[in-house]
Amino acid sequence: MAPPWARVREVQLIRREIRETLSPGAVQVLFDHAELVVEGGEELGGRGASDRRVFATVMITIDLACCSARFREPADEATARRVAELMEEDLQVRHELHSLAARELARLSGCEPHTLVVSLETSVRVEETAVLVDVDAMATLTGRRE
Repeated sequence: MAPPWARVREVQLIRREIRETLSPGAVQVLFDHAELVVEGGEELGGRGASDRRVFATVMITIDLACCSARFREPADEATARRVAELMEEDLQVRHELHSLAARELARLSGCEPHTLVVSLETSVRVEETAVLVDVDAMATLTGRRE
């Protein structure tokens, strides 16, 4: 008796995948059109300590409607949702957020960005055509202010 499944006689030679990612140029356009609000400062009581911490919340608003002329896709809520999903996984976006947070933490602390050890927590959400990115950042400073 033959087995209940069909025997494969041919295999697919070329495997095809469809992947969606944000292009590097698109990430640059998104950040070029971003509106920022930054709040933060040093930890209370930390000025006399040898290790200080600086905190910042960076709120980023990217309204796709404001930069719609730069993209082929429609600037609608569905596109904003997909962009938000892709931003959460994109390494270039993470790098941009880290650089942005490091610059703001450096400004708040009076130190150079490269001297900071920065940690981030991010969340991305959508309101209509706007992608909203919230970044909670902390930097530890060892020693004195430069």
